[in-house]
Amino acid sequence: MAIIPDKFKVALDGHLTLANFHQKLAEWRGDHKYCKLHEPLEYQDFPLKELSMVDAATFVERMASALRDMGVKPGDRVGITTSNNIDLPMGVFAIARAGAVAVPMNYMLKSGEMRYIMENSGAETLIVDREIFDTNIGDRDKIPVIKRWVMAGPSRDCLEGFISLDQALSAANPQGPSIRQTPDDVVAIFYTSGTTGFPKGATMTSRNLLTAQKIGAAILPVGPKSSGIYCLPAAHVMGFGVYIMGCCVGLRSYYMRHFSPAEVLEAMEREKAQIFVGVPAMYAMMLDHGIDKYDLSSLKMLGSAADAMPQSQIEIFQNKGNLFKLGPFRAKAFFAEIYGMVELAGTATMKISILGLRYPPGCVGWPVWPVRVRILDEEGNRLPPGEVGEVAVKGPGVTVGYWENPDATQELIKDGWLRTGDMGKMDRLGRLYFVDRKKDVIKCGGYSIFSVEVEREIQEHPEVAEAAVIGVPHPLKKQMPIAVVSLVSGSHASEEELLSWCREHIAAYKCPRVVKILPPEEMPYGMTLKVRKLELRERFSDLFQNES
Repeated sequence: MAIIPDKFKVALDGHLTLANFHQKLAEWRGDHKYCKLHEPLEYQDFPLKELSMVDAATFVERMASALRDMGVKPGDRVGITTSNNIDLPMGVFAIARAGAVAVPMNYMLKSGEMRYIMENSGAETLIVDREIFDTNIGDRDKIPVIKRWVMAGPSRDCLEGFISLDQALSAANPQGPSIRQTPDDVVAIFYTSGTTGFPKGATMTSRNLLTAQKIGAAILPVGPKSSGIYCLPAAHVMGFGVYIMGCCVGLRSYYMRHFSPAEVLEAMEREKAQIFVGVPAMYAMMLDHGIDKYDLSSLKMLGSAADAMPQSQIEIFQNKGNLFKLGPFRAKAFFAEIYGMVELAGTATMKISILGLRYPPGCVGWPVWPVRVRILDEEGNRLPPGEVGEVAVKGPGVTVGYWENPDATQELIKDGWLRTGDMGKMDRLGRLYFVDRKKDVIKCGGYSIFSVEVEREIQEHPEVAEAAVIGVPHPLKKQMPIAVVSLVSGSHASEEELLSWCREHIAAYKCPRVVKILPPEEMPYGMTLKVRKLELRERFSDLFQNES
């Protein structure tokens, strides 16, 4: 009788939800160790350095019971913001297991930003650890809507007036509460980065969050014997999705709370990691740190999302790894790039670089089944191949809408198609090309300048580590393109030298009129290390105010 691999059982299970996810995986995989922690958990009943599926299921069940004991009711929204250890993603699952709705928040948010999200979602319970509270909040009065403060982590860190999650876990029933949850019930609200104003809460069901990850896990040649490095923020839909996919395949992951180029490279070598998924800025920082002194030959599969990554950097990492060897023949590691967004629960399209396969500039691959992609004009009509318009996506990951915001939801989703706000085009092979964010297209003297295209050219300069091209107000031309860059370590290039290089290599109509160099620590990065252009536009908004 044929044995069906567990990842196919996961993919075929139509009743899987966030509430029963870990419990079902524990039934299938038992004591399989799926997670080794860079920093161990310190809960008195879970002093763990490694976790099995049973350990994770037990934690989720106990935490769900503890939340109910605290007074959390089905349907309540529960905020969670901790310093990104494994208890963060497990906490999201535990909130769903309690029948509530999880509202995960970026650990870099300040109290005012958290206050807005908590008020908007109607959350009255907030789970936070001591590090994040002391650093980013400091006073409970700064978020007055919260009536139930829960301190994650060891009980010794719990402050007066907080419920200790550590003690609550010890006192809780090991069997979670009885609930009925379907794949289409709302389980989480992931807030956007707020780059165009106040953040909006993308409302997610289990079907939204699990479908693409289950399919991806079933397709990828990865299983319980594979190993990888995890260092993405789990409060972001990308990091949360990677965690889910890893669980689905039983990946043995080395879980790191924070990204550090040196520590990640050391872990890749020490743990003989085969898989790594990050954002382009992570790869750039590792290259800047220097990768040649590390043995990365164990790497087989690499992935990136959240932003465009230079082909030259992709090839460097591919050359360091080995997909397989056959006699004298060596296949380089394959590299997968994903295009997606919060409102799509992650993935929409994917392109895979393998065995020398190359793509035209700007190509972000093919839609990942069952996702469908169209290019629409301003009236919502479908455009033919080659024409630039707004990217629209339809599929199981599409959010059911923005929380308590019917007007924004109606603008976002029409006839089941999500308007991404991205400009793109498709070729006759069905491949999608990302052109720019609609809001980032620069209108200069009658020309439309696509910032991503210019950034791609600037990043070819050997001394540029990061480039963000923005449009700032101009009294005559409406907007003027400028480039804000950070340099690789040890570089002494000047703004004048970089501007001269741009004039030589970039067409005059789209060439930046000014280049500004910022130290890396001043670049305003979001949770996925993507530059927040809104902040740069505000910073340099008066650059041309005296020109006429």
